[in-house]
Amino acid sequence: MRAVAVGKAELKLFWRNRTALFNSLVLPLLLVPLLISVDLDGRALVVGVIGFVLLMAVYYNLVTTFVARREELVLKRLRVGELTDPEILLGASLPSVVVGLGQTALFAVIIGAMTDVALPARPWFLLAGVAGGVVVFVLLAAASSAFTRTVEMAQVTSLPVLMACMLGSGLVIPLSALPEQVASVLEFLPLTPVLDLLRAGWEDGPVLRPMLVLAVWTGLGTYAVRRWFRWDPRR
Repeated sequence: MRAVAVGKAELKLFWRNRTALFNSLVLPLLLVPLLISVDLDGRALVVGVIGFVLLMAVYYNLVTTFVARREELVLKRLRVGELTDPEILLGASLPSVVVGLGQTALFAVIIGAMTDVALPARPWFLLAGVAGGVVVFVLLAAASSAFTRTVEMAQVTSLPVLMACMLGSGLVIPLSALPEQVASVLEFLPLTPVLDLLRAGWEDGPVLRPMLVLAVWTGLGTYAVRRWFRWDPRR
């Protein structure tokens, strides 16, 4: 597959990027003791770490990756060849996605061993949440890169999505602790349905609404990428 060849080349650059390595490998590790300190159970720890990995290892890293490759004319050169646009985007996304999925599996095993958390009774919802989250945040990263002039500016342009998802999706503050009217609005943030599906792997809960919200975000993300994604440098 041609996208895999792009992904392999991107992976070499990924391992040389200290910022990407820190965001992908170190930050989630620092999150585990923080979550343990607030006395969360094993399931909540797994859900919280997966959500954080999606935000940092997938979304934030890919915003910087897309911007860097655009400004270096890499995307433009790849587009001149035989690769299709989806293949280029998929190839550029592969390292962050693979690292994110690997971390998700690793942290789930570590937390499971530390807390004796039971295996999910409905693992298909867990897988659906992870897969849906990866797709949505890859698309959001590509869309966000269109409004990011430089790699350094990614810290600013990605902040609204990061803060909204961290503070409003139940990752840090449980939605049950918020007023019902506020919580009902925050259910439509892109990370909220992912976390709902992850929790549904262990406990009975609504799954239709999270799936529909994820589907809507996938559609909106696809439209935004087609409409605004930039292949040429912003100079």
